[in-house]
Amino acid sequence: MIPAAFKDRIASIHGQTGQNWLDNLPGLQARFIQRWSLGEVQPIPDPSYNFIAYCSTADNAPAVLKMGVPHPELDAEIQSLRAFNGNGAVRLIDADPHQGVLLVERIIPGDDLRTVDDDRAATRIAARLMKVLWMPDPHDPVFPSTAAWCQGFQRYQHTQMANGPLPFDLVQLAGRVAADLLQSAADPVLLHGDLHHMNILKSGDDAWVAIDPKGVIGEAAFEVGALLLNPVPDLIHWPDLQETQKERLIILEEELGIDRQRLAAWSFVRAVLSAIWSLEDGEDFEYGVAVAKIMKKLL
Repeated sequence: MIPAAFKDRIASIHGQTGQNWLDNLPGLQARFIQRWSLGEVQPIPDPSYNFIAYCSTADNAPAVLKMGVPHPELDAEIQSLRAFNGNGAVRLIDADPHQGVLLVERIIPGDDLRTVDDDRAATRIAARLMKVLWMPDPHDPVFPSTAAWCQGFQRYQHTQMANGPLPFDLVQLAGRVAADLLQSAADPVLLHGDLHHMNILKSGDDAWVAIDPKGVIGEAAFEVGALLLNPVPDLIHWPDLQETQKERLIILEEELGIDRQRLAAWSFVRAVLSAIWSLEDGEDFEYGVAVAKIMKKLL
């Protein structure tokens, strides 16, 4: 049974293409279960943007089957996992980019970074994982660039003008900051692109592993923006959030060797981009705005 909320979300984002994919999903699932000799297939009850099921491989290893509407973003995820090759990221077992299907190892126990109560410790874990993941730009056109992502500012200003629901001065400022950062950017690397608490899972006693990479090319400082937006939705309700974000930036500067003002600037840009993307997807954009207003004070 495919949850109704999942169906609505896919149809809303992908239109008729999404509806066609949903109609074909049971058959597609059956084909790949047979093709990869998967057993014990257990779909998760509340998928977000992709069909996800726990399963076992032909040699009885725990795995995760992920299926989504074929899209460049899924192609980039698959290629990212191939590039990371299990180094700090979940291991890719098999994939069919044309069908939007991938099979990855299941991380055990799989608790995410939200289970680390000390936010300072969690920030250090994330920073150290970033350094493991980052690798030289592979020059593969499947990966978008941070410059391409920042075109969201032009899209918003072109379609919404000054009458859109986002604070227009915030969007304008973020666009200017992004342009300055891109102009002065350090050498590009392959980034995870969405390295936040829910995408960092516990593997073994002391190891942490990244899942669900977006795969984007840009300077390393860009990576921290997703972390400083999270954990969603609790972050914006934390007491004295500005001080928390400042402490995070200090830790990230220490761990990564990147100036905290540059980290703050990219985090501000990323928060506004998050609001724009949420608006484009018909979702709540106020969260991104709230974080952006905090980060603006730290510029």
